[in-house]
Amino acid sequence: MATILIVEDELLIADEIQRALVRLGHTPLEPVDSSDEALQVLARQAVELVLMDINIAGDCDGIAAALLVRRQFAVPVVFLTARSDSATLNRAKLAQPYGYLVKPFTDDSLRAQIELALYNAYQAGPAGPVMDLAAAGGDEVLGAAERCPKFKEYLFVRKGSGHVKVLLRDILYFEALQNYVRLHTVKENFVFDSTLKELEQKLPDQFLKTHRSHIVNLDHVQAYEESSVLLGKDYIPVSRSCKEEFKNRIHLVG
Repeated sequence: MATILIVEDELLIADEIQRALVRLGHTPLEPVDSSDEALQVLARQAVELVLMDINIAGDCDGIAAALLVRRQFAVPVVFLTARSDSATLNRAKLAQPYGYLVKPFTDDSLRAQIELALYNAYQAGPAGPVMDLAAAGGDEVLGAAERCPKFKEYLFVRKGSGHVKVLLRDILYFEALQNYVRLHTVKENFVFDSTLKELEQKLPDQFLKTHRSHIVNLDHVQAYEESSVLLGKDYIPVSRSCKEEFKNRIHLVG
C-alpha cells in the first residue's frame, strides 16, 4: 500500500481523510494545511501520492501547489475539493492531476481514485507526463512574470483562486525558493511559479539582483552593511560579485 500526504486546511476533514486511508490499508502521513508545509515534507520524506485540497492556507492555492509538487518532486497529485465548477476544473487540468474527487466522497470512490492514480503514475514512469504549460495555455497557473512582456508600474500575482494587482513601488524583494519565488511586499507575501532569471529580464531599473536567490527594490533600501542590505525588517544578502554594482546603484559615498 502507499504512503500518502494529505494537504487540507480543515482539521476535521483532514482527520476524516486520514481515517479513510487507514481503513483502505494505506499509510497516511500527518496532514499539513499549506503548500509550504507540503513541500517541506516532500523534501525530507518519500511520498507516493499527494491528496490535495484546492482551497488551502498559505501563499498559493492547491492547484498552484500541485504544479510545484509535480515539477520539484514528480509525485502524483489527486485533488480533493468541494468545487466542481468549469473554471476550477479548467485550471485544475493544467496542473495535470492524476485524479479529481469531489467532496463528500465515499471509501469506494477514494479507493478508486487512489488506485487509478498510483497505476497511471507507475505506467508513466518516475516523472509522469510533463507537458509544456505555456503551449497549453497554462497562464492560469503560472506567475505573472512568465506572462508579462515587461513590467512597468504593476504586476498581477496569484492569490487563492484569482490574481491581485501588486504595485512595483510596494515590492520589497523577490526570494528564490527552489523552483518558485516568494514575493515580499510592504503589506503581504505571495508565492508563484517562476525563476529569478525570468523576473530579472522583466523588472525595471529600480530592481537589482544582489544574490543568486534575491532581487531587491532599491527604492526600499534602508541600510547597507558589507554583506547585507536592510529592506523593511529583513536583511538580504549581497554577494561579492554583486557588491560593486549595488554600491554604485545606491549612490554610496564615504
